[in-house]
Amino acid sequence: MKILLLEDDYSLNETIKEAIQSYDYEVDSFYDGLDAYENISSKYDLYILDINTPNIEGIDVLSHIKNCNSKTKVIMISAIIDIEKIREAYKKGCDDYIKKPFDIDELMFKIEKLDEKNLQSFKRLDLNTTFCSQKKELFINNTQCDLTKNERYFLHLLLENIGNTITHEQIEDFIYSGTSKSPDAIRSMVKRLRKKLPENIIQNNIEEGYFIKN
Repeated sequence: MKILLLEDDYSLNETIKEAIQSYDYEVDSFYDGLDAYENISSKYDLYILDINTPNIEGIDVLSHIKNCNSKTKVIMISAIIDIEKIREAYKKGCDDYIKKPFDIDELMFKIEKLDEKNLQSFKRLDLNTTFCSQKKELFINNTQCDLTKNERYFLHLLLENIGNTITHEQIEDFIYSGTSKSPDAIRSMVKRLRKKLPENIIQNNIEEGYFIKN
């Protein structure tokens, strides 16, 4: 995915740019609204626009982008709390909004959600809980939750086989590379994971294994 970034704060621009590149996305960054406006192109899959920028505001850049291609994805960022300005951005077609100051991981999560190639890798467990099967990362309320390697692989296994019971043998094969584990060891791992998840996500099939409902 190729991204155009418009942010007039030099330090924040560089921070966002480095984060985007660390995720193996291509990015061209601009500090001036007019420069960004003049570089709008079909080669970009996503635009990240600050609202208050020199010469041309991000809102006007957004309008031009959507006039060129209404399906192009745009994330607006701003320190302003003017609800009318935010409403205007949504009316003009922005796909998401993030308020400064923000955690860079939150922005990257929003970017990944808008990446068409990665959409299928995100599996929603409930309204506020999402698992990225590609990176085996769990997000609750847009915040990444710390999981052990075994917990990540177990959750991935359940979600790849949603609605079906995962047996102890399958858990041993997939998570522990075929190494035999006692039922107590597996139950302990599941118990720790359950504490990190919303209630009743992981279900028991007595004497057979575990599953997540469709």
